Amino acid sequence: MAIDLAIRINAKNQPRWRRDVLAGLSAACVVLPFSIAAGVLVYSPLGSRFLGHGAAIGLATAIIAGAVAAMVASSSFSVTCPNISTSIVVAALVVYLVGNAAFAHDPNLVIIAITLCVLVAGLLQIIFGLFGIARIIKFTPHSVLAGFVNSVGLIVAVSQLRPFFKFDRSAFGLIRLEHPIELLFMIAVTGGIIAIGKWQNKAPAPFIGLIVGTLVFYVLHFIAPQASLGETIGALPMTFLSAVPLINSVGVSVGGALWSVAPQIFLASLTLAAVATLQSLLSFRMMQNLADIAPQPRRGLIAQGIANCASSLIGGIFSVPAPSPINACFQAGGRTRVAGLSAAAAIFFSAIVFSSLLERIPTVVLSAILLSVAIKIVDHWTLRTLGDALIPRGGVDRKYAWQNLAVVVLVMIVSISSSIIAGATAGFGLACLIFIINMSKPIVRRRLFGDEIFSKRIRSTQEMTVLQQLGRRRTVLQLQGVLFFGNADNLSIEVNELLKDTDVVLLDLHGISDIDVSGAAILVNLIARARGLGKAIVLCNVPKSRPVLSSLEGDSTVLSDLDSGLEWMEEQALRAAIVRSHDKAIPLGELDLMEEFKPLEIMEFESMLPARDFKTGDIICSENDDADRMWILTKGTVSVWLKLADGRRRIASLAAGTTVGEMALLQSGRRSATVSADEDVSCYELNRATFEKILDTNPTIGLKLLKYFTREMARRLRLSHQDLRASE
Repeated sequence: MAIDLAIRINAKNQPRWRRDVLAGLSAACVVLPFSIAAGVLVYSPLGSRFLGHGAAIGLATAIIAGAVAAMVASSSFSVTCPNISTSIVVAALVVYLVGNAAFAHDPNLVIIAITLCVLVAGLLQIIFGLFGIARIIKFTPHSVLAGFVNSVGLIVAVSQLRPFFKFDRSAFGLIRLEHPIELLFMIAVTGGIIAIGKWQNKAPAPFIGLIVGTLVFYVLHFIAPQASLGETIGALPMTFLSAVPLINSVGVSVGGALWSVAPQIFLASLTLAAVATLQSLLSFRMMQNLADIAPQPRRGLIAQGIANCASSLIGGIFSVPAPSPINACFQAGGRTRVAGLSAAAAIFFSAIVFSSLLERIPTVVLSAILLSVAIKIVDHWTLRTLGDALIPRGGVDRKYAWQNLAVVVLVMIVSISSSIIAGATAGFGLACLIFIINMSKPIVRRRLFGDEIFSKRIRSTQEMTVLQQLGRRRTVLQLQGVLFFGNADNLSIEVNELLKDTDVVLLDLHGISDIDVSGAAILVNLIARARGLGKAIVLCNVPKSRPVLSSLEGDSTVLSDLDSGLEWMEEQALRAAIVRSHDKAIPLGELDLMEEFKPLEIMEFESMLPARDFKTGDIICSENDDADRMWILTKGTVSVWLKLADGRRRIASLAAGTTVGEMALLQSGRRSATVSADEDVSCYELNRATFEKILDTNPTIGLKLLKYFTREMARRLRLSHQDLRASE
């Protein structure tokens, strides 16, 4: 921890190249434990005597692949190293090969197969980069990716815990716990690593866990030598060229054995290339977000492929740009390829100079690092989707959540029972089937015109008359299912036809469960075309979890919900019809309230009312306040809110020319809702004392007020009923 913090502090006041060097050293602190753990994970199925070999290969992969990727890719602070999610794919291949008769007794053949798998995967990465195949891979359904990530975490966790639990036939099928002290120690170190990661982000938690865990291991061994805490990884064969599998295989008849498992090797390579491509693209996007640099994904992907091909020559286990060391490098000041080269050089220096220390690292500490990674990589989106499926909530499509969960569970079940490759394939197939079923629905569920559906904003009779008359100039299309390339064109044709006779089309995306890139492109093009015609396309209920719509963020015609969209359309229609000036107050005599009043009665009534002004955001009245007054709005709009356990919800809004609070005034008691000003508001205030005085001294005015209140209540009920019918 002190080493990494010192590196970060010293880097701030150094020249550019020195800052990159120090940043590389900081990244190496993250890479070191991951590389050793990943190598041990891959080679552990070959037996304990290969643990040191696996650790050495993990370090060698970080050195060779890290240096080559830094030199070939565009200059940046990217750091390439072995990764758990790719290493588990190679480890799964090793497990399969160990169980194959042709490979079971010849570890060298297994190592050669690993080399070929990594080489082919590297070549596939280069092909993906050259021919732009990465554009297709990055659209893999997230449910498949989530299932893959969860499977990796579960498989890694089980692989580290399985040695401690044995099935005992003599004990009626009970599980027997072995090496309990070692298990407790591993769990304690795992908990410490996770806790350190949550408490601070200045120093890499796995690196701290590696050092502290190793020190505690030897302290406990010194205090209680009889306690069994497991073995160490053993000697590291750091003379890499002497360990090159392809060189050692000269003169060995391996062709037949390799050919017999060629399909499995190729599928593992294809999975490696696909997973690594996705992780690389995500890392490139993270770098762009951190430093606002222009990404070059094709060159970066080709560089990764070349790096893995180079790594395969020394039996490397595959590498990817890893988020943790990249973030550590950036935070320490790294900005150019010098940082990546420095990280590789630091790993090389550590492997050569400190090899005698590295070989004393306890395997139980490496298992704790792997277990902590397995716990941390559990996909949080899966947990949120599970909550969406189980807990009914407004605006959440539970059917879509269950469909996503089905894909995740299928990927996990097949991955664990068969292989990760088969799991990813099965999940992708199910996701495609669900997609086909969803896309078979007509994209437009319902079409409504502006005289059939209105917002919850209460308006004057004059404004409602105008909105009714101009209703056919406004259209609402409620969409459903999946918006993709197969039906996006049909939607475009329908909207373009509507724009011939309407001024604005509101697309309600509440029923949309998924949107692909083609569908998003159609929406963007429709908005641009409508603006070119002097008209508008408005979107509401846009799924926030759809990154393909990120280009629409902040657009004034993208509104939160259907009611907001309807309000927007109505306001635009009223402004175009010049019904009223929003900047000037409406004279009291022109309000609906004064419809039956004579001029002298209007003057007398106005003399009883104090004028009030409220600024935008002001609270006019609060829930549970004494209902002792009402307001007659002459300028601006207000919203009515209800308090909820998790916040508040708007239930209505009122425009200039209407009244607010009259029902509470008539009923007395307490306010049932909160009213706030959406914009600067001007109004007249009628309190209970004045209202009762009017009823006593001027019953003619009082009766006309009561008639208006009754008529207005009936009108609002009728509008609510109409809104309910439109929403069915």
